[in-house]
Amino acid sequence: MSFRIDLHDVERGECIVLDSGGEILMVDCGSSSRIIRAGNVNFFDYVRGSLMPLYAGARRRSFLLTHCHRDHICGLWHILRSDPLYFDRLFLPVSPVGGGGRPLLLEFALYVYVFLSRATEYSQVNTGVLRLFRRAVRRAGAERVFPVRAGDVFPFGGAEYEVLWPPEEDFPFAPEFAAAVDRLDALMSSPVLPPCAREFLNLRQAFCAQYRSFCASSPVSGPGVSAASGLLARMGGLVPSLRLLPFAGRAAGFLSSSGVQRLYSQALNAASVVFQNRRGRLSPHDILMTGDAPPETIAAVAPSLREGYFCLKAPHHGSQSSFSPVLGSLAADHILISSGASGSAGAVSPAYAAMPGVCHCTSCASCAAFQSGGCCSRLKVCYSLSRPALAVACPFASSGRGSPPCGVRVLTPLGVRGCFCG
Repeated sequence: MSFRIDLHDVERGECIVLDSGGEILMVDCGSSSRIIRAGNVNFFDYVRGSLMPLYAGARRRSFLLTHCHRDHICGLWHILRSDPLYFDRLFLPVSPVGGGGRPLLLEFALYVYVFLSRATEYSQVNTGVLRLFRRAVRRAGAERVFPVRAGDVFPFGGAEYEVLWPPEEDFPFAPEFAAAVDRLDALMSSPVLPPCAREFLNLRQAFCAQYRSFCASSPVSGPGVSAASGLLARMGGLVPSLRLLPFAGRAAGFLSSSGVQRLYSQALNAASVVFQNRRGRLSPHDILMTGDAPPETIAAVAPSLREGYFCLKAPHHGSQSSFSPVLGSLAADHILISSGASGSAGAVSPAYAAMPGVCHCTSCASCAAFQSGGCCSRLKVCYSLSRPALAVACPFASSGRGSPPCGVRVLTPLGVRGCFCG
C-alpha cells in the first residue's frame, strides 16, 4: 500500500516513521538504552546501519520531535552527525510560555546550566531544550529547521497535518513546577548578592526573549539562533562566580532532588507535540500522534479530536499513568505502543488490550495482558483485511512474510513482524 507506518523497536525509547509513497516523516528517534535486546545490537549502530539506509531512497525526509527527552531525541543527533543533510525538514517544538509570560522550561534549564556540572547526564538532558535549535541549525542549516506549536499546519504525503499541542502562550504549567522555579528565583533575587546574580537574571531575560524571537519565523532565524547562543555563552562565563554564591550548594541539591527532577520531566512530557492529519476523505492518514502527553494534555486537546482514527499512538510507551479515558473513547483500527522490553515507563496499560483496535507493540515484556493470557491482538477484528476478520486471518501477522495489509510494521534488529506478540 502507498501509506506505511514503521514502529521501530529501540528498547527504552521511541521511533515511528510514516512513509507515504517514498516521502517519510520520522517522529522521534531516541533510546535510553545502549543495547537493543532484540539482537543484542547497539542502539547507535542500529540507527546508522539499519534505520538510515532503510529510508535513504526516500525522495523527501522530514523529522518531527515531540519533546526533548533523551529517549526521543538522541538518535536525531546521531543521524545529523552522520549526515547533516539527511532530513529536508526538522520540526522542533517551541518552549511554551505560561501565565505571566514566563517560559518556565527555559528558566529551569538555565538554573541547571549554571548550578550543576555539565558533565553529568542529568545536566545534559535537562539543558537540552536550551541547545535544541542551536544544534539543529549548526548541523542542518537554519533553512531546514521549523518551530512547531499548536495551530501550525504542515504538508506531508499529499495530506495536511495540524499541530494541536502545545500552545505557545498561556501554557498550563503544573503549580508545583512553577513553585520550584519561583523558589530558585527567590534565592537569586536577594539585593545583597554580588553583581553576577543580577547579570545572570538580565541575561536570562534576554535569552528567553531572543528564543521567542527566532521561533517567530518559519524556518527559524539563523542570526537569532546565533544571538541566543551568544547570550547562553555569556551566562556560561558567569558560572564560576555564581557557584560561589552562598546558596549555590543548596540550589544544586534542590535541582538534583528526585522530586524536582520528576517535576521537570513531567513538564516536558506535558509540552509534548500532539498532532493529527486534517481529514479529507477516510484514509490511512487518519492518525493521532501523542508523544509522551499525559492525560491532562489529552483532555485539553479533546475538543479537536475526532471520533475515530485509522491509527492511534499510545502516549508515553503505553504506560498506565498516561492512559486517558479520552483515548479509550476513540475508535481506532490500530494502536501503536513503543513499550520497550525493560518497561521503564511502567507496565503497559491493560486498557489498550481492552480497546477494539489491533495493538502493535515493540515488546510484550511489560504487558500484563500478554503475561496472563497471550497476545490481545489475536482475537481482535482487523478492518484492513480484504474483509473484516480476526487478526489471526492476516498472513503477515502470523508469518511475517509479504506485506501487512494494514501497512503497519514492527521493525526490530531481528527482522520485521506484525501485530502478534510472542
